[in-house]
Amino acid sequence: MPATYLTILTWTLRILCGGLFVFSGFVKAIDPWGTIFKFEEYLGALGFDVPFAIMVLGVFFLSALEFVVGLFLLTGCFRKSCPVVALVIMCVMLPLTLWISIENPVSDCGCFGDAWHLSNWASFIKNVFLTAGILWLVFHNLQGICLITPAFQWLAVLSSGIFILVLELIGYYQQPLLDFRDYPVGSNLFAVEEEPNQHQDYIFRYEKDGIVKDFTINDEIPDESDGWKFIERLESGGDIADGVEEKGLQVFYRDNMEDANDEARLEKGEELVILIPKVSMVSPATTWKLNELYDWAKAHDVKMVGIVSGSPEEIDNWEDLSMASYPIFVADDTSIKEAVRGNPGIIFLEDGKIKWKTNISVFDVDAFTSDKNSDVVASIEGNNARYLLNIIFVYLAFMAFLVFISFTPRMARILTAGGLASHRGVRHH
Repeated sequence: MPATYLTILTWTLRILCGGLFVFSGFVKAIDPWGTIFKFEEYLGALGFDVPFAIMVLGVFFLSALEFVVGLFLLTGCFRKSCPVVALVIMCVMLPLTLWISIENPVSDCGCFGDAWHLSNWASFIKNVFLTAGILWLVFHNLQGICLITPAFQWLAVLSSGIFILVLELIGYYQQPLLDFRDYPVGSNLFAVEEEPNQHQDYIFRYEKDGIVKDFTINDEIPDESDGWKFIERLESGGDIADGVEEKGLQVFYRDNMEDANDEARLEKGEELVILIPKVSMVSPATTWKLNELYDWAKAHDVKMVGIVSGSPEEIDNWEDLSMASYPIFVADDTSIKEAVRGNPGIIFLEDGKIKWKTNISVFDVDAFTSDKNSDVVASIEGNNARYLLNIIFVYLAFMAFLVFISFTPRMARILTAGGLASHRGVRHH
């Protein structure tokens, strides 16, 4: 193959493979909780019990590794070692996605978070082509130049690591700066019935001892303390004559598992919704914050409800421990995790629509419940897209600076060589 075509193919594969790695690492970093939940599904299917702190560190490391490797493939940094690292990653991902495609332990591999859902087989086929492209780069990556000279590549590593860590910390302790889920700000949290017609009913899929069984809202939902594990929620066409329900959070009464959306939702006015995907992991200090928040809500005519997930025993124990006085409903943990990140997460509604979300770990309850809470509300309601664009702009500006100073000596040599050639031509004449 002529050198020109070889270079073109190498750069094309750099852009395609590097772009996929950058995108995968970026969306995982934006929403680390989503990747943590996916890790929990994987580890549960494999029967592994990994400490939560180690799992969080693993998610942070994987996001940063994918992003940095992708960026260096795009820019040609570490031309020999970077494709090898990418190949090592694919030697893990390729058989993993093959196993997922065959065994189907999860409905979505989570390769691109909630930003882009691929079927398990589509993920495997994507990884086959990605591995083939990386193999090419292992042998031919030297055909393309480095956009950042080796003397400054350590700065690229440092700045990229800081950039991705900032996104991860914001997504973990607050909320994702980009919301790829079904409950963005401005949308309805609860499913709302509108005009009479057919609508989607829900099926809850559980697994026990290798046996998978489906349950509807009319069935008795199995107790997780008996060994049943929730896998996923599916939609199934159902003929319900009283209206069409828009997509939204489905909540139920604790005692009979009947639909409780009308009781939980406030159509007009302000409402605080506390969502807890794992009541067993809520600390006493957190329950004290929630009770203080409820006292403020009652004093300001704001409705407050709790929506939790867990076994009946776990919920009863938590209610006794927390001394919660606000109404408590239940939902499956997957639905709660889709609505808000954190345990607990807080959503503020105005006329049934989401006004802001936050995580209790960074929520200043004392400041919010004071008479002057406008600054707290303003900080929660901040324009996340603008914050994200500012962070990206600073990072890209620094990377562009590294590219510029890398090419400055090359341009000087070219200009100097051109000037010498012109001078020699004049003397020869």
